[in-house]
Amino acid sequence: MTGSMELYHLLIMFFVAVVAAAFGTLIGGSSIVTIPTLILLGLPPHTAIGTDRFGIIGVGLAGWYKFQKKGLINYRVGLIVAIPVLFGTALGANLVLQISENVLKHVIVVTNILLVAFLLLNPDIGVKRRQSAIRQKEYLIGASLSFLVGVYGGFYGAMAGTFSMYILIAWFRQTFIQSAATQKIGSIFMTVTASTVFALNNAVNYYLGLAMLTGCLVGSYLGAHYAERIGNVWVKRMFIAFIIVALVKIMFSP
Repeated sequence: MTGSMELYHLLIMFFVAVVAAAFGTLIGGSSIVTIPTLILLGLPPHTAIGTDRFGIIGVGLAGWYKFQKKGLINYRVGLIVAIPVLFGTALGANLVLQISENVLKHVIVVTNILLVAFLLLNPDIGVKRRQSAIRQKEYLIGASLSFLVGVYGGFYGAMAGTFSMYILIAWFRQTFIQSAATQKIGSIFMTVTASTVFALNNAVNYYLGLAMLTGCLVGSYLGAHYAERIGNVWVKRMFIAFIIVALVKIMFSP
């Protein structure tokens, strides 16, 4: 591949990452766009996933920085979610070659159909802050589900942030914008852990990864900056629309 072609690929990856991260920092799902782009640019699937995990670190870092300045991150809840995510991610990244993609696809489709129905049937959830205290049982359920999200995030990752937001909204009573902010702690834990495992197995393309990381830093910063102007209602609408589009894509992909 020539130098000009390599530069062309880097520019494509940068701009795709900016757009994907701008929306992904608010609603999750950046990897649904970035992993296929990396494959189209010539990376084998496992290297594409590893490179994506490396690049997506930028979403967590820039989003965390901007949301932290706004005081929107709940660190207690964030760490309760992030620690099991870390262990789950380490396991998932090592299981990447052993899990059936077909089984995974069906699990994702069924789970998201149920969760979208739940959001539609509860119009206030994620929009208005619920004031009731979080019970110990809900902490345990949230932590357990976060471990499973970590496993998934380790071996693939697309929509892992979306699943984390579900947990923060349903079990920890956060709004969509608060969940987008708090989720960044788990995102950093997940992506750093996964990318380390892939890097140790020589499954990261650092040229495209750095282009993607830079784009994700820019896009995530912009998304977090404008989050409150967009508001919880519109973030919820984008979230549901994204899930529906993603489900159609997953169901009809070969």
